Amino acid sequence: MDGKPVTIEVSTNRRSSLEGADVVLDQVRIGGLASRAFDELFPREFGIPGEETMGPGGFANALRTVPALRATWSDIADVAPRSFVVNLTNPSGIVVAAARREFDIHIVSVCDSPMTHTAAIAARLGREVGRVRRRYVGLNHVGWYVPEHPDELVDLVDLAVGETDEDVAAQEAIGAPYVRFYLRPDAILAGQRGGPTRAEALSQLESELVDAYAAERTDSPRRGAGWYRWAVVPLVDAWTNGGGETQVIGLVGGPTLSGLPPGVMVEQPVDLPLPGRLRPLPVVALPRLPSAILAAHAAYEALTVDAILAGSPRIALIRALLANPLVPDAERAGRLVDRILSDSPRIDAPA
Repeated sequence: MDGKPVTIEVSTNRRSSLEGADVVLDQVRIGGLASRAFDELFPREFGIPGEETMGPGGFANALRTVPALRATWSDIADVAPRSFVVNLTNPSGIVVAAARREFDIHIVSVCDSPMTHTAAIAARLGREVGRVRRRYVGLNHVGWYVPEHPDELVDLVDLAVGETDEDVAAQEAIGAPYVRFYLRPDAILAGQRGGPTRAEALSQLESELVDAYAAERTDSPRRGAGWYRWAVVPLVDAWTNGGGETQVIGLVGGPTLSGLPPGVMVEQPVDLPLPGRLRPLPVVALPRLPSAILAAHAAYEALTVDAILAGSPRIALIRALLANPLVPDAERAGRLVDRILSDSPRIDAPA
């Protein structure tokens, strides 16, 4: 297949690498898998599921990640201010909102979850995927497909991962996989207890990969990176060349839903009709229960950005975490904050 030649250069100098950049991909894990393991484990001690983007685990991740990324955002604003920044760093909603507020760079978020979710729904309904994506809206890891007609729910109920038929009927929409954390937290926690974290599984895979490479084996294990196939490559291709299918990306400042605080990142459908032009499409209205869940999650994200940008005073952190729907009371919010401040892995070097 004919195409432009591709040259790969490797550098550890971020500023020189950014010179002349049209597109910047930001995908880091501050603190590595050890920090992710902490985020996934400590909430279980408080009767809350552990996860690197949801609940107290995602909160701890944000407190570590946003400060460490400031140097990167500053360099982008200084060296490549017109670049299109595509964020894959979790927790994505908080990361993007903080970057926009502090540095006003042109940053969006991509995630494979809404893309694969809507593709599965389109396949089930025998419908063009762009039409389905125009009816998806949410925040990162908290989003829904809103059916064109209520009868669709019967055919799609099994695509709402970890939810019961009653859960789907109550929401009047098909939630993406992480919505189950707000609907069935006790069931998720029960499934986590006594088992390895995702970070531990990835660490084991990493060790196996290193051993296989060292032995020059050809049967080394692999981890799929579906987010590139489903989200990153289609977006970068459309931004560079124009066209392509309707996509779902996270935006700050695009069309939004009523009741959400200003400055939050909303995952919503967009078209890219011409190179370098992103056109947000109208946002579908959510049914009442998903709207209430989303409003609570959005308030938590906004308060978390406020707290981090204010220097993370303890009372502001408690205020933010208490707004998270997974945190049941103020006493537990205070203990969670103290646990994070005392035991979360410290990141001293800038990103």
